[in-house]
Amino acid sequence: METWIILLLLVVVIWVLFRPISKKELDRYNDKDNWSNMGF
Repeated sequence: METWIILLLLVVVIWVLFRPISKKELDRYNDKDNWSNMGF
């Protein structure tokens, strides 16, 4: 059971790190005036 949980976590982390990043996301992260909209 533990191995399945670890495997699932690994897959999710790899997917988040290596998924294609869209132009919209890049614009959102590069916009320095947009920090107030990120929930901080």
